[in-house]
Amino acid sequence: MRATDLERILVDARVGNETRNVTGVLIYVDGVFFQILEGDKDVVVALMKSITQDSRHSSVKIISENEASERAFGSWRMAYLNATPDQMSVWAGLPGTTTIASILEGVQRHPHGIAQIARGILEALKD
Repeated sequence: MRATDLERILVDARVGNETRNVTGVLIYVDGVFFQILEGDKDVVVALMKSITQDSRHSSVKIISENEASERAFGSWRMAYLNATPDQMSVWAGLPGTTTIASILEGVQRHPHGIAQIARGILEALKD
């Protein structure tokens, strides 16, 4: 992925999220995007449907859907981090996991990993 392509994705996401009152974060790891979206449930579901139907995306998987009393990424229309598999592994509490595929597999087996990843991402955004 070229830097200009990524910039365009982020600009489009931020503009669209502003309109929809959606917040979240986009993480790029070894050619794979990992995204957390927050907002009204119906709005986020419709947005995910649009993303999965967009021909620019392939192999879209929803790892977890949760309702929360407050937003974790409320300050960001779409924060962005470029991470390594090692960083994602630590954030997920899966030490020793070295590929994004194995991290996602581990998170699916241990749903608490999503909350751990979110906490790790928030810490990384503070740096």
